[in-house]
Amino acid sequence: MEGGREETLRTLHAAAMEIQACESVEAACERTVRTAADVLDLEMCSVILHDGGEWLEPVASSAGAPPDGVRRMRTDQGLAGKTFQSGESYVIDDIEPDDESEPVKDSYRSGMSVPIGDVGVFQAVSASTGAFDERDVEFTELLVAHAARTIDRIEYENELEARQRTLDRRNDRLEKFVDVVSHDLRNPLSVAMGELELARSTGEDAHLDAVAAEHDRMESLIEDLLTLARDGSPVQSRESVAVAECARTSWRHVDTADASLVVDATTIVDADRGRLGRLFENLFRNAVEHGSTSDSGADGGDADAGGVTVTVDDLPDGEGFYVADDGPGIPDGDREDVFERGYSTQDSGTGFGLAIVREIADAHDWTAGVATAESGGARFEIRVA
Repeated sequence: MEGGREETLRTLHAAAMEIQACESVEAACERTVRTAADVLDLEMCSVILHDGGEWLEPVASSAGAPPDGVRRMRTDQGLAGKTFQSGESYVIDDIEPDDESEPVKDSYRSGMSVPIGDVGVFQAVSASTGAFDERDVEFTELLVAHAARTIDRIEYENELEARQRTLDRRNDRLEKFVDVVSHDLRNPLSVAMGELELARSTGEDAHLDAVAAEHDRMESLIEDLLTLARDGSPVQSRESVAVAECARTSWRHVDTADASLVVDATTIVDADRGRLGRLFENLFRNAVEHGSTSDSGADGGDADAGGVTVTVDDLPDGEGFYVADDGPGIPDGDREDVFERGYSTQDSGTGFGLAIVREIADAHDWTAGVATAESGGARFEIRVA
């Protein structure tokens, strides 16, 4: 390395300020390898970060490094794995073909490997033997120490932002629950109380039937609210689920009257199986309740299914799947509202069925949308990619 020690330290300090100002992990890694190349003359170097599991993933390489000069490797593999696990720096003066460093290219004759805190490894290689000394290790350790602190800070900030987003979503759900409890549940309760008073004063049993109907409505609202509370939280555990199998199972849990199901989907998704099943159940129930040519709208109601056909198939390019019916469809003006809580075109509907669909999709980091099916009916698209 050219220049005196003090000059190198001053230059490293200035570069460290630039690294610490980075707002993404990728930017911090790119800045680190550029500094290593420009200031420390480490022309072929790279940053490899731990993915949180069993792998070390290449994130950034210097301009002088060949494009295929670094690869993904296990945390127990080669010199990088040894460096990551031990937390110690290593220098190899003469790389042998069967050396534990497992170089990607035969032209690499010497190498240096330095831990980046507990988040990854910095590596430099050379086509010459004995290219690295103690001074190289010392200055590289100083450089990557700044990178490690920056990466830790960025990941901590990202975690805080994710927690804040989760908290905001929960607060939003809580506010909406309060609205439902204070309005939607109070209305049928008031009606039931009024009908009960009439029954007491007149002795007519017909008023008790109205009380029972309002109680049924309140029970449906409460069940839907509990489903929203459970299914709106982010999915923590997933498994591979075949969309076709899940759809057919869910169909058996819905009162489908004279409706029929056609499943052509081949998509497999990473999902919470129970929540995905409830998503299908709500979409099927919506299709059956609104599949009659005598009815249109969404979410709730007692329409005659009239032999409606419901189809489950793949979206193109592996983007996800859709559920479509051959009913009257949803008017263009209503498509922005159908996923809103409490939205219903029927007095008997709770207005939560499609809101639950969207909550389940959001919890998986998917998106739910509505379009027109080829038959003219409603088509609900779930995009997972």
